[in-house]
Amino acid sequence: MIISRRDLMMTFALAACALPAGAQQAFPSRPVTLVVPFAAGGVVDVVARMVGQKMSIALGQPVVVENKPGAGGTIGATYVAKAKPDGYTILLGGSATQVFGPALYKNLHYDAKKDFAPVGQISSGPLVLVTGSKVPAVDVAELTKYLKEQGVRAFYASNGNGTFPHLAAELFKQANKLSTAHIPYSGGPAALTALISGDVAFSINHIPVVQAMVKAGKIRALATTGKKRSVAFPHLPTLDESGMKGFEANAWWGLFAPAGTAAGVVKQLNTALATALKDPAVRTALEAQGDEVAYSGPKDFAAFVQAESIKWTQVVKIADLRLD
Repeated sequence: MIISRRDLMMTFALAACALPAGAQQAFPSRPVTLVVPFAAGGVVDVVARMVGQKMSIALGQPVVVENKPGAGGTIGATYVAKAKPDGYTILLGGSATQVFGPALYKNLHYDAKKDFAPVGQISSGPLVLVTGSKVPAVDVAELTKYLKEQGVRAFYASNGNGTFPHLAAELFKQANKLSTAHIPYSGGPAALTALISGDVAFSINHIPVVQAMVKAGKIRALATTGKKRSVAFPHLPTLDESGMKGFEANAWWGLFAPAGTAAGVVKQLNTALATALKDPAVRTALEAQGDEVAYSGPKDFAAFVQAESIKWTQVVKIADLRLD
């Protein structure tokens, strides 16, 4: 009897399905791709590579970082959302990809709620409220008084439309009922240049962006935006401590797999993440940029992302912001 190649392959496939669970190919059996939706060399990329390296040890397979920048991180997020849900393609996501993008872009090519399986949170870090030397304010109360007096003549700087500094400042503006106008710049350095020259009154920006200028005395730091004081600026009060009760705006990062990824695979990825975040080198790297480890499991992380989405979508709605 002659057996065709097709019949032979089908026989092998059926035999493989009949194998006990312990004999199936375990995850991971090959490298895992960690998609970073921003350019290589930046702060986010550095953290991703360090976390990926430590996860590689725990998983027993390389975690390879692949940068897919563009459109505020949504290009990389779209790529992962459409990837095969087998755990071999995961996303380093954050506010930009999971919260701001869905709120700001009408024609986004993914659904942040339906197209991803949260794996776990990595970090959380506050921003810093800073002013230039030309602004007569040494604390938050004096700044808000000054901004109310100036009305639409006062401006705030951001790193671009839809960035965290933009939306954090909008939250600050809404909370204090200000008329301050927004000027978007092409990145943090340009925003700080405008602040130093006196073109704008304030900015709420990332710690790595402002830290050197604050230490050099070229700009003045008034408060941080977290729930507790920052490890990078322990002497600075939070906005909550400064009279803005309940104010919190933390930049955060976490891992996401495509929706439909098996729960067991998500658990393995989360366990490897937890192991990576216990490494002192990872903690040190995060603290160097003003962030702290903020590990959580898939369920808690999903609840956190949902709460963030509700909060910032409301900010975007009140400000009537759209990027397309």
